[in-house]
Amino acid sequence: MTCHSYIFFDSEPTIRAVPEAELREQTEQFAAVIEGSNQVKTFAYTTLGFKAGTRFMLWVQANEPEELQEMVIQLMRTPLSAHLKITYTLFGLVRRSQYSKADPEAVAAADNRNRYLCVYPFTKTQEWYFLTYEQRKNLMIEHMKIGHKFPSIQQLLLYAYGVDDHEFVLSYETDNLADFQTVVMELRAAEVRRYTAYDVPVYTCIHRPLREALQAA
Repeated sequence: MTCHSYIFFDSEPTIRAVPEAELREQTEQFAAVIEGSNQVKTFAYTTLGFKAGTRFMLWVQANEPEELQEMVIQLMRTPLSAHLKITYTLFGLVRRSQYSKADPEAVAAADNRNRYLCVYPFTKTQEWYFLTYEQRKNLMIEHMKIGHKFPSIQQLLLYAYGVDDHEFVLSYETDNLADFQTVVMELRAAEVRRYTAYDVPVYTCIHRPLREALQAA
């Protein structure tokens, strides 16, 4: 069981006063901490222009929460961190679904990521938990059939019960945002939608090489 955190960063106005050569050096030090961690796998994304208060995002994965936290501690001790602030985080654990035989770790462990990542928290209504298992399973089968129409879109579900403000964190990876939007539109008409309490905010992110993503700061 792995743990994941989506960490969203914004920059402070002070970053504009840092000389270009010094900023490059600070960015390199920040990147070196990420690349030097053997326990944490990190993917970088840009979010600038898609959501206020965020410029880039780091998707970090590890076997233990302490490993994630230790890397973030080291990042926040770098000179660049004086000009950055964490504005939003989503944290959860990978677990096998009771409704599907798919292995979620296979998606999480992939080294190659799609061009776009859309990630958001969501929570079910209390009524959902009063349904029988068979009722919930049948509703989820309908939900999954819609998703299977678009095999190029990868989904990862994190369980956040008791470890974050939400029950789940859901991410979709795709190379075509229009296809993903079509999936969302079709899912709106699925019966299971009645049992969604909320599923916002939604963050749209573009996968970038680490140093390129950091340039968005």
